[in-house]
Amino acid sequence: MDYNNKQLKTVSVPQRVFKSFIDAYQRMEKFSDEFEDFILAHNEKFISKMKKARREHLGKKLRGLKFLKQGLK
Repeated sequence: MDYNNKQLKTVSVPQRVFKSFIDAYQRMEKFSDEFEDFILAHNEKFISKMKKARREHLGKKLRGLKFLKQGLK
């Protein structure tokens, strides 16, 4: 197929096929989110950083947005 050709054509797809495609896409998105959660939940380095961030948050060791923006320059 020549994708450089600017003449695109419309393709008719049965509604049930389209719905099936959307359903499969949504299931894959859900799986992807849950798999990412699983991977992070078993990553010791990530868990350690999250615990540290939580302690800092609870201890009010927070930095202002102005300070954080300076680090981006």
